[in-house]
Amino acid sequence: MFISNYRRTDTVSYPGFLLSAVEISDGTGDGVSEVEVSNTIYEDRDSIDGVLLRGHGSDVLEIDGVHRLIRNLVPKHTRVILETIGKHPDVLDDLIGAGYTRDISFVFDQYPVKTQLDSLEVARNGDCGFAVTLILDPSRMTLEDAHDLVYSARDAVQIQLRRPAVEADKKRYRKNDMMALATSFREVARDVKIF
Repeated sequence: MFISNYRRTDTVSYPGFLLSAVEISDGTGDGVSEVEVSNTIYEDRDSIDGVLLRGHGSDVLEIDGVHRLIRNLVPKHTRVILETIGKHPDVLDDLIGAGYTRDISFVFDQYPVKTQLDSLEVARNGDCGFAVTLILDPSRMTLEDAHDLVYSARDAVQIQLRRPAVEADKKRYRKNDMMALATSFREVARDVKIF
């Protein structure tokens, strides 16, 4: 495991929070120095809201040793947000239970499978703040699928509805469709944003 990318400030991944973002990759490679990242986060601890950890090339929950990295990088009493697709609810439950994180950012680009829905329950039952980002690409997730997720996303701190980047040959959902979907999510979530 190594740090493949580090951004000192990130306000996009978890809107409303000023975070340092750390991307980690499985395996070995030349990356950003763990010591430098740790020192920078320590220096910034009073000016950031927390540290976001995400996987690069694989999900953060699939990378061995993520708990060690959290322990080494993040000062005590600093919020840790894990960005995940949530396919490993048992690993997520272990990290929550051991106190490594209290905030989860789920990113779904297609309708979630059972293990991903189980991860939402793990976060909810663990009294975690969690956000759900839906990447709404018509070729991967229908609006009906997204509407079916309303109940599963209940109690989310934030829901982000994102359309993929514009490409000449790809269709995108219309803004009216996104607004209707957002109205449904507002019944169960504190904050709904459309991007």
